[in-house]
Amino acid sequence: MSALVVTIVFAVAAEPAPACSDAAPCGPDWGSMAQVGLAVGLLYWFVRLPELTLITAPVVAVMVMWGEVPGADLTSQVANFFVLVALGFGWAAAFERLAARSRQRQLGERAAAARHPLPQPLGPVARGTLPLAAGMVLCAAAAGAVLMGLDGVRADEQHASRAAQITATVTRGGSDTVRVRTADNRRLTVNVLYPEDHHVGSTVTVLKDGPWQRLAAEPYDAFGWQLLALAAGLPGLSLLTVGALARHRAAALRRAPVPALRVLERIDDEGRTWIYAADDTTGRNPLFSCLWTAPLPEDDTPTDRIEDEAGNGFKEQDGIRLDTRLHEAVLFGAAYESAELVLVTTDRDRAAEPVVIRTSSPVRPAKTGRKPRFEAPSDAHHDTSARQRQARIEQIADTLVSTEHPVRWGPGPAARTVGTAFTAAMTAGAFLIAHLITTDGFDWHLLLPLLALPGWVHFTALLLNWRATADNTGLWLTGAWTVSRIPWERLRAVEYTDQGSVEMHRTDGSTWRLAGLGEPRLERLLGFRPSHVRMAEEVSVLYAHPELRPTEPSSPRDHGLPWGPVLLLLTGLAATASLIS
Repeated sequence: MSALVVTIVFAVAAEPAPACSDAAPCGPDWGSMAQVGLAVGLLYWFVRLPELTLITAPVVAVMVMWGEVPGADLTSQVANFFVLVALGFGWAAAFERLAARSRQRQLGERAAAARHPLPQPLGPVARGTLPLAAGMVLCAAAAGAVLMGLDGVRADEQHASRAAQITATVTRGGSDTVRVRTADNRRLTVNVLYPEDHHVGSTVTVLKDGPWQRLAAEPYDAFGWQLLALAAGLPGLSLLTVGALARHRAAALRRAPVPALRVLERIDDEGRTWIYAADDTTGRNPLFSCLWTAPLPEDDTPTDRIEDEAGNGFKEQDGIRLDTRLHEAVLFGAAYESAELVLVTTDRDRAAEPVVIRTSSPVRPAKTGRKPRFEAPSDAHHDTSARQRQARIEQIADTLVSTEHPVRWGPGPAARTVGTAFTAAMTAGAFLIAHLITTDGFDWHLLLPLLALPGWVHFTALLLNWRATADNTGLWLTGAWTVSRIPWERLRAVEYTDQGSVEMHRTDGSTWRLAGLGEPRLERLLGFRPSHVRMAEEVSVLYAHPELRPTEPSSPRDHGLPWGPVLLLLTGLAATASLIS
């Protein structure tokens, strides 16, 4: 996904935008609109909808080959070649992901000892109804916007066919108008979209049909309708695809006897159900998770607190008693990513009556380093892991020395070097984009880099100056945009995941997360001790050993400055410098 963004930004920067003229008028570019829209959509479809990626990636590739490559200079051809390569890799990744789902489905079918009809009652097939309805409404709005844009183009062409052509000389330019003088010394003020293309002293052709007038070089601009079509069409197409796939899978599940497999299941604190192998009685390795439709117990006693009753696995939260223990269940259907399944398990009351539930969200495989979170220990593995973590904490505690001054952690030299390089690239990109807008006017190809700018600023700000500061009151955590504080008494746990991120969990259930940006792996390759790992381990020690915590408060200078606003200001200054140069 990031490769596609980089290559498209490169292609946009390398492609010159021609100036508007009588010989080459600047009309609405519907092809570029569709190309940019599909490219933006692919950034989401690569992650969530590989089925749609298999269709749209070749379409974008064909549009680039037929619309951008012919007649382009060498630099643009090289840039577009890399765009095609990124699209090819994205298509191959989507194909492999679907192939992996097929292999998962085959493994699930082989693991099942028998096939059975679905248990009853299941009710009507409702999955996908809401996304389909919302998608159709949005697609209808997008189609209406396109029709309105085409109607405006048609009306403009009718005026132009009746209009008189007047040759004039530009005498003065403005922000959105030009002043011209005709051959018979008449003075006209004409609205324009690209005043930078019509310099003082240049000759232009004015089309005039009664009160209607415009330059021959600038036909009707349907940009507003095109933007509305993209804003409605992209989510509409995504929702239609999600709804259609969900209904297809749910309907296919009912057609014939399906694989039936004994499993174990449990509900986490967030209400998600995790499925385990039947022999994983400790709940150590979850296979996947999803949300299910299930009735609530009728005999619950409302409460407004979370409570663990003597470690028996029952807790009450917002009036719903959560049973986080492992339960035996029978899974109907082959389990794979995004599958539709049915589960026969026990109701969450103490009577343990059988209940039939079905998926209400797509199945998502368990990610490496991400496990379900339970407030109370409920199995032997949890105790073993706790002992291992405690042993590691005690080992690190023996190497730490208590200090009066606040303790700080931040990015290492490798991260700062990469962040500095990204800062230089962003400012150069902002300068170039502003220069292209100033000289050639706004083009659809510039939309994607502008939309990607906040993400790159966030990424770069974390690389340059994420900060964690421990003092006598708690932790001060500096991200890309804000500085937050977690008092020691509000801190529940600190975890370092296999993906390189650090998660600090509060007692109220919220989480502060420092995403893994590739920094730990890069620092290990260069022989450094990863700062993410060191911070997570030492904060865990300070949390477990109050006597090692700093005894002095920290100052705002210790907390560091969120660099997101600074980088936005820097890119804005680069763009301003381009505009006034």
